[in-house]
Amino acid sequence: MRLFVAIKVPPGLHPQIAQAAGHLRDCMGVKVLPPENWHLTLRFIGDVDEPTAKRIGDALAQVRFAPFKVRLSGAGAYPSAHFPRAIFIAGESEGAVALAAKVEDALAPFGLQKEKFSVHVTVARSKGAGDIDAFLKNTGEVGEFGVRSFVLMDSRLLPGGAAYEVLKECPAQENQA
Repeated sequence: MRLFVAIKVPPGLHPQIAQAAGHLRDCMGVKVLPPENWHLTLRFIGDVDEPTAKRIGDALAQVRFAPFKVRLSGAGAYPSAHFPRAIFIAGESEGAVALAAKVEDALAPFGLQKEKFSVHVTVARSKGAGDIDAFLKNTGEVGEFGVRSFVLMDSRLLPGGAAYEVLKECPAQENQA
């Protein structure tokens, strides 16, 4: 199992993201991801066996957080705009940063190497080619959404792209400070 922890982008925001990602549709070497795969990754875990996946799910179920908002605005690419692999819409959210830290703490017993977290939603992948300047220059305010849960996802790499399956959903606590 290839696991990661994420916040799913609600379908109500898909039209705004699709409009922003429209600048990428004609870029050679760039593949826009399907809306059902849009998410904000809190933590990539990697390959684990089923018993470990169960223990990870149990650890994540202990994470406590209050609902919060994520604002999507601007764009970028990893590792760089000149050699893009992952092309994303940037975000801002103190709540997401705090939640990512709590997820990191919950996963500490599993011996994962620390990762730097940034708020973003990957909307396309590239083999490192393609002129994405229009996307980078023209992506402004995309929208905002509320977060009431996060999920543990299994990612299966298929010839046509990744397929995701929710293994566990962890809800926010309304009265959490």
